[in-house]
Amino acid sequence: MARVIAPFKIVGTIDDINFYIEQNKINRARKKGKTGVSKEEFKRNPVFTKVKNHGKEFGRCATKAILFRHLTYHFNNRAKDGSFAGRCNKLLLDVLYEDNVNPEGERTVEKGMESEEARQYFVGFEGNILRPLKTVLKSKWYWNPENNEFKINKFNPSRHIDWPEKAEQVHIAIARTSWNFIDNKFTTEYSEEILIEKQEKTANLLLNTKTANENDFNMVYLFIGFSFKDRKRTKELKRSNNTVTIIWAK
Repeated sequence: MARVIAPFKIVGTIDDINFYIEQNKINRARKKGKTGVSKEEFKRNPVFTKVKNHGKEFGRCATKAILFRHLTYHFNNRAKDGSFAGRCNKLLLDVLYEDNVNPEGERTVEKGMESEEARQYFVGFEGNILRPLKTVLKSKWYWNPENNEFKINKFNPSRHIDWPEKAEQVHIAIARTSWNFIDNKFTTEYSEEILIEKQEKTANLLLNTKTANENDFNMVYLFIGFSFKDRKRTKELKRSNNTVTIIWAK
């Protein structure tokens, strides 16, 4: 470090020389040191191999996650939290890690999906972790994949639902999606959406969907949303109050 001898103080940077006032109020100058890593060094230095491999694999997952988020866009747009996109990326990254064939940096979601364990990672995935299914729905439910039937026996709305403030009605629906994750195509079949008043009497609840393409990867989503009445209109609560969960996958 050099001391600046001048009738005035100099602070700032000129070319690669940085001028500053040290704690003893002495004006000094020093040459800026080399910082960061050049593109060439990052490209050639093997110490960065792991970082580069992770970047490539994460990029593949992020691209695949864009389509995954749209499989049931009608539900996900009505029930999600701020971490939704990031959690989708992480879910597909966990699937990619099940690829035991390709070397690190070349692993793919497609190869990871060959693992039955990886396919079950999707079950229980929440669109909105602020309102997970286990805290919103307090009743046993049943899904029959043979006839695409979702059922809750003796459903009592006031007792079996965790109602947000202001909510007066609950919307319940399911969707079955077939995802061709290799060709990046999908088909989603939605059930009717049942609207139930909070004070309605106990009754059996039944929902059906059409059969999706069983040759692809199939998942079933359960949506639970809330609304209130404003005169003759129904107004939905913010999506942070709602729930969407993958309840089955094969």
